[in-house]
Amino acid sequence: MRALLIVALATVACTSPAPAIPTPTPTPERGVLTITALLDLSGPHASVGAQQRNALQLWVDQQPSPRTVPVKLRTVDVAGSDAKLLIELRRAAVDDPADAVIMGAPVTYDDTLGRAIGVAALPVLFALPLASDPAPRPGGRWTFALAPTLASLASLEIDDATRRGVLVPSLVLADQRGRIDPLANALGEELRRRRLEPLTTIAVQADGTIPPVMRSSLSVLRSVHCTVLASTCASVAEMARSSGAPTLLYLSYLTTPADLSDHRELAARAMLPGTRTILPVFGFASGIDLARQQFVRSYVERNGAVGSQAAAAYDAMSLLAAAADRAGADDRAALRDALERITMPLIASTYSFAPDRHVGPDPEDLGYLRWNGSALAAAPGPGIPLR
Repeated sequence: MRALLIVALATVACTSPAPAIPTPTPTPERGVLTITALLDLSGPHASVGAQQRNALQLWVDQQPSPRTVPVKLRTVDVAGSDAKLLIELRRAAVDDPADAVIMGAPVTYDDTLGRAIGVAALPVLFALPLASDPAPRPGGRWTFALAPTLASLASLEIDDATRRGVLVPSLVLADQRGRIDPLANALGEELRRRRLEPLTTIAVQADGTIPPVMRSSLSVLRSVHCTVLASTCASVAEMARSSGAPTLLYLSYLTTPADLSDHRELAARAMLPGTRTILPVFGFASGIDLARQQFVRSYVERNGAVGSQAAAAYDAMSLLAAAADRAGADDRAALRDALERITMPLIASTYSFAPDRHVGPDPEDLGYLRWNGSALAAAPGPGIPLR
């Protein structure tokens, strides 16, 4: 009976074509570069989202009017939800259409997200680190990375810890929920690539609680690698210092000035990777250096201390505006192609893309920063103590 039903339905389908129902597809406002920014403003990385939102608004307020191609910005809070992020990506592609998306929330670029970007078929600029270059991945042709990859961050971290002589003994504090922590995974991959012994990785709870058996080892640790929220690692850093250990704490790229000012115990022996271009310039300053310093001054006057996340978000707007000036704002594929041809010095870095390379920032602009109590500053080199 089931087979007969299938045959009957197939026959009906073949002999009765579906009626054509007009379904108008909304399009972005013609002649206007419409950008949707997906940020984490109320989730675990709300401090990152705040840095990005402030920088995006600063860009909008500073742009001359009229522009060759006017820019319209819509900001959306995805609240740390992967499901909401995918929903809002579809909305930006179809329901409330945009010409491009700035992805400011931390994500894992897996095949599900890649296919969603491929279906959306609009440029997506990632302002936070991805695991690697997305170009060869599903949807990768539409994806542009404006932050260093997790692989490059892991390499930088191991290089620095090796030069300082603090790579071992050390500890990696990773996500306590049993998921693969992207940065912890990148550190492990880099150690395997160099044929070095793996570092001990432990799951740390949101309040910084670690297994009791590990507490006794804190007194001998040379470094702790925090791949989760800085607030989660604050209590571990304090316990290590209280035990008398000269422990150096490596924080993640997602650490913001607000995180550091809220947890002063992190500042004594903690460093984080970030763009060195937002630090003060002494001596001769080029035109781009002056533009960077003006950005920092304007941001600080409005919002307080500035971090790398703000600079990358600001650059995302500049890159899209430059691409629209070259290709117009009404053809998403042309906008993508224009981005692929860009080489441009901006605030966080000098960006350069190509059809087969969608990680844009110059690795030379990446370095270690520290918190001096009021702003980010350059971390001292190997052989020079932080305090």
